[in-house]
Amino acid sequence: MEKDVAYFRREYKRQKKLEQIVNARVLKRPNVKKWQVTAMFVILPFLLLSAILLSVFVRLAVVYKVLIAVISVVLIFETYVRFCLILTVKCYQRYAADKTRRRCKCIPSCSEYALLALRKCYPLLAAVLKIRKRLYKTCNGEEYKVDFPTQKENKKYENVL
Repeated sequence: MEKDVAYFRREYKRQKKLEQIVNARVLKRPNVKKWQVTAMFVILPFLLLSAILLSVFVRLAVVYKVLIAVISVVLIFETYVRFCLILTVKCYQRYAADKTRRRCKCIPSCSEYALLALRKCYPLLAAVLKIRKRLYKTCNGEEYKVDFPTQKENKKYENVL
């Protein structure tokens, strides 16, 4: 019984400390314009089409042409789409209301988490799945949590608390 009481007291203190950190955090407003994000997504189909057309006009066997097309499309998706998603998150950080952005009770905030996951060395699909899990499962708005994209960062932050 005493162990339970001690655990709940420790957890209560931890929640209060996390609450103070979350409520005191400064909301960054990156200098990104809506038209920049739109332009990046408008350019994407042209990049993909040019990669495919480039592979068609190269004088190689069909197998090599297909291979070049697939590799170039994957590279475009891995780099360009990642950059577009980072710009989209920054646009959200710029234009979303403070009330909306303060709804997240996690450290780092959901938008900061998305930027961290997209900038890490994860494949794009893994980063998007991590972000989705964070938004729809981890960040439920009930309790304060520490949730970084990697366990190493989580442990480092937990040791500070």
